[in-house]
Amino acid sequence: MDTILAIDDEIQNLEMVEYALGDEYEVIPVRSGKAAISYLKNNTPDLILLDIMMPEMDGMEVYRQIREMDGKEHTPIIFLTSVNDTETEGNCFDMGAVDFISKPFEPKIVLKRVTRTLELSRRGRGINQANTVELSRKMQKNATEKTLSVIVNGMNVQLYQKDIYYIEVFGNTSIIRTTNRELAVRQTLDHIQESLDESFLRTGRSFILNVQYVSEIADDIVIMKNGKQIKLPRRNKKELIQEILNKTHSMLVL
Repeated sequence: MDTILAIDDEIQNLEMVEYALGDEYEVIPVRSGKAAISYLKNNTPDLILLDIMMPEMDGMEVYRQIREMDGKEHTPIIFLTSVNDTETEGNCFDMGAVDFISKPFEPKIVLKRVTRTLELSRRGRGINQANTVELSRKMQKNATEKTLSVIVNGMNVQLYQKDIYYIEVFGNTSIIRTTNRELAVRQTLDHIQESLDESFLRTGRSFILNVQYVSEIADDIVIMKNGKQIKLPRRNKKELIQEILNKTHSMLVL
């Protein structure tokens, strides 16, 4: 049975969470951020429900501390809050939360969102745990000689494509993150994409990722092996997630 850590200073909210999830999951209720951190030092839940507005240590600080704990970097976290505005919701997603549920909440909605998040998390872990070794071996075998030519400070640099985690755009500059360095180049993503092999996927206007280094998929967030979180466009996130899974499968059977 999956374990859900519920963090909220109001006991009635914790009781509602237990009512919503108790038949399907083991719910661990705690009433403060301090108590949550203490619990997490020796335990790793499958998902965390985290209130934002709490005394002493608010949800944002609790979230920050959780992400700094060994083994908790990718634990899916859903924020629960009575603050219902687009700015707060945006801040939650920017921090890396996988979902946002406003109070008062319907028990059925909480159950559905928790179930969906856990399913996506397991799907992402499946990529990481079951397929990563074989995927890396096959991709390295088939892509060892494939390179990407870029201009850095006026010099032509050849990068092995198998070493590239992702490529990100900032203004007029493309940042190429590899396994051991970061390069800034004055080339557009469109131009770079033309030279990349089938292991790469364009996820929007600002990112190209290498599916070899996908560690986890949580709702509309792709987490790379180096900890980078890439947010998928909501309008076509389902299609992109499916394409990542398809690419992963096709590479395994090469």
